[in-house]
Parts: sequence; C-alpha cells; structure tokens
Amino acid sequence: MPQKASSPKLPTKHLSNKDANVENFLTVFKEHSTVNSSDKNGGEYQPNKLSEKILKCLICIFLRFIRTTRALDLKKSGNLLLRSGNFQIDGSLMLKGKIPTQREIRHHDPYEIFEIEDSLLRDIGPYKNLVKFTSCSLDHKDISSSLALLKKLRILISSLHKVDLTFLTHQEKLAFWINVYNICIMHSFLELGMPSNPEMAEGLKNKAALNIGGLKLNALAIKHHILKQSSNSNEDGWKVHKDDKEMVPKDYGLEQSNPNIVFALCSGCKSSPAVRIYTADGVVGELEKSKMDYLQASIAVTTTKRILIPHLLHSNMHDFARDSDSLVDWIVNQLPTSWPLRKSMLECLKGRTAAKISHTMDVIPNNSEFQYLLPM
Repeated sequence: MPQKASSPKLPTKHLSNKDANVENFLTVFKEHSTVNSSDKNGGEYQPNKLSEKILKCLICIFLRFIRTTRALDLKKSGNLLLRSGNFQIDGSLMLKGKIPTQREIRHHDPYEIFEIEDSLLRDIGPYKNLVKFTSCSLDHKDISSSLALLKKLRILISSLHKVDLTFLTHQEKLAFWINVYNICIMHSFLELGMPSNPEMAEGLKNKAALNIGGLKLNALAIKHHILKQSSNSNEDGWKVHKDDKEMVPKDYGLEQSNPNIVFALCSGCKSSPAVRIYTADGVVGELEKSKMDYLQASIAVTTTKRILIPHLLHSNMHDFARDSDSLVDWIVNQLPTSWPLRKSMLECLKGRTAAKISHTMDVIPNNSEFQYLLPM
C-alpha cells in the first residue's frame, strides 16, 4: 500500500520491568514445579480435554500473578461501568474522596485505538472486560499462592507426550492445536521468564516447544505446518527450518486451514488477540466469535473519516481478500448492521468507488510489546 502523506498519531510505547524480578521468580518456579517419580501422572486424558485443562491452568496462574494493590482492589470493587458503553471510573480517585468528573472517566481500551487522534468512541464489546497481563504484572513474592497450580501444570504438560492424535477428527485437531500453540508460548514465558522488552519476547518465542505424542514440536511448526497458517509475513520474527515440516507426521496436520485461526493464536505481543480455550465441539463457532470480537476491539475510525486496521489483520489479508480495497469491503460485510463500527465505516466510504476504498485506510503498526489479554 502506498505511503500516505500524513499518518495517524499513535500512542507512544511505554516499556517497564522495574516491578518484575525475573531471576528470583524463575528460581522459585523451577524449585517448586518439578515433577518427580512420586508425583501422580496426568491421567489418561482425551487430547482435547487435556489441552483445555492445561490452558485453563495457565490462565489461572497468570491471573494469580497479577499484582493487587490497594488502588487496584478498590478499582475492582468500586469501578462504575456505564450502561451506555464501556467507560470505567478510575477507582484511585475514590481513595482521595473525590467524585470523578466526566473528564476523569477513562475508556478501557486494550489496543489503545481511542488514543489515536480524532478516534470515535464506541463500545468495543467483550474486550472491555478482559484482564491485561504485562511484564509488570508479575510478582514473584506471591508465587507461594500458585505452587499447587504450578505442580499441576507440570503434571498435565508431561502427559502431552502420551497423547494419540491418529484418530482425531478435523475439528478435534483444529481445537487441540490452537490450544497447544497458545500453551507453547505461555509455558515458555513461565519457564524462561516474562519478557521486559520486545526483543526479549521474540527470543523467548523462538524457544517455545513441547513434547507432543513423542515428538518435540515448536510453536512455529504448529502454526505453519500443522495449522497451515500462511507465512507471507515476518511478524513472528521466527526463522523457518527445513526440518520442521519433515518432522511433523502427515496425519497430525489439518485437512484444510481455517482463516479465522489468525484471531485465535496469541503470541504474547500487544497486538495479539485474547487468550481463549477452544473446544472440539464448538471450535468453528468459537473462531467466528473470536474474529468478530477482535474486529470490534481493534479497528479505529476517526472523525476525519479515516479507517485504521491492525497490522495483524492487514498482514494476513490474503486469507480474506485480494487487496486492501477488498479487505475493507470484507470487514464491513462481516459486521452486523446494528454495530456502530459498521455504520461509521460506511460513513467513511460514502462516495468512494471500489478502486479508491483503500485511500481512506491506514494500518496501525504492529506492537510487539509483551501483553496477554485474559478472561476472568
């Protein structure tokens, strides 16, 4: 897409690791989460149920690691959620005995689309209720409250090498491998430490691997050779190895890829979709919902009639459209007619011919800063 003369003002990145003592955390983690011969095995789980249990355990561990201060506790118990949208009142103001004014109401916005200049405010759907986990969320002092979960996690993950994937249906494989990809990334962050900067995050993702059915598979092999996600972009920052494809058994891979997978794979960067658990029976519908929720929360429309789409969607657009023009058209057609996002996008496109649709569009740069969006 040609460069624009003017570009949207995007939020400045803020990186901090002052509150995370990674070395101390890793020491405690490895001492208290090792599986030994006296531990019971993970049981004979059906592969899908096992992947769901592991991912649920990881989500619980991440949520427990989030710091709780007096201000955050007050915000959790005293925040006011306006029925008309997803605006929250900062509970820290209540500590001072103040009644917040309209200017002090802030918008819960995990992708910071409302920080873009002239961005229109709207309801962003389920994403407004997610919990944000960053490198500053880790508190190694509170690890004692998660020791039982860490032990359970190791036992469950050790059971992955026993699973038999030979007789899984297409939908069972789809749900299993999406869950396992996200497990790979999340587990590597626990094993090697929470990244405090984008470079560290990329290094950790390169080492994400698990023993599955007797084979050691990394997240890259799962994404490109099993889930068959197109590798037409370099957003992963991973190098493709020739041996990866050869080591993946043919009956492990999907018969055909589902383009909505892009809205389910969470690499731990700020631009990633939310972490969710996918089930064999409902995976197709769950992927469709993940797509709709991500579109609602990540696309910005401005008062100057500009449409800004996330880099994640643009870099994978050939799964949905031919070019940037047809991508915008595809997004509009996905959205329900009642959604404010669809109405505002149509307003931007008024009077535009099909060949000039992309002239109203900009791409929000990819943000590799570490972040997870987790369900409560």
